[in-house]
Amino acid sequence: MKKIIVLLALFVTMFAQETYAQQTLTPEQKKEAAKAKREQLMQIRLDLLKEELQLTPEQLAKFDPVYRRYRSEIKRVTSMNKEARTKKANITNENALKVVSARLSNDILTTAVKQRYLYLFAETIEPLQVMKLYRVDSRISREANKILKNRTTTNSGSTTTTNAK
Repeated sequence: MKKIIVLLALFVTMFAQETYAQQTLTPEQKKEAAKAKREQLMQIRLDLLKEELQLTPEQLAKFDPVYRRYRSEIKRVTSMNKEARTKKANITNENALKVVSARLSNDILTTAVKQRYLYLFAETIEPLQVMKLYRVDSRISREANKILKNRTTTNSGSTTTTNAK
């Protein structure tokens, strides 16, 4: 657990420094830098999972592409609905039910993705490892979200707080 927090905190710190440095980059360079950061985060996730699940090199070789597709689908379904990403401070009586409904829809969609990948993962790793995978992956996501919620960065001389779902 401590390793997860330390590695994710390290990543977020690197990301904050890169964000500040990107102010002079072209839009294309910013896209490339963001893509590189996403890949770094994915590699951190895979490294943590390799250790937590005690994956053999053979298992990891089969698991890696399946897990990347899985995370891509999870990201796709959770980013489809803007209402679900409404920050707590921006929720009013007028939009509260829409936000809750959107978040519940995201839960349903992510559960469907998890269900679909259950047996795909079982083709690459042992069933007990699959069970642990879902637990560890959720823990990684929760810790990353906590870190991102509490992260304060200096951007153009002003302080902004980044909130995750």
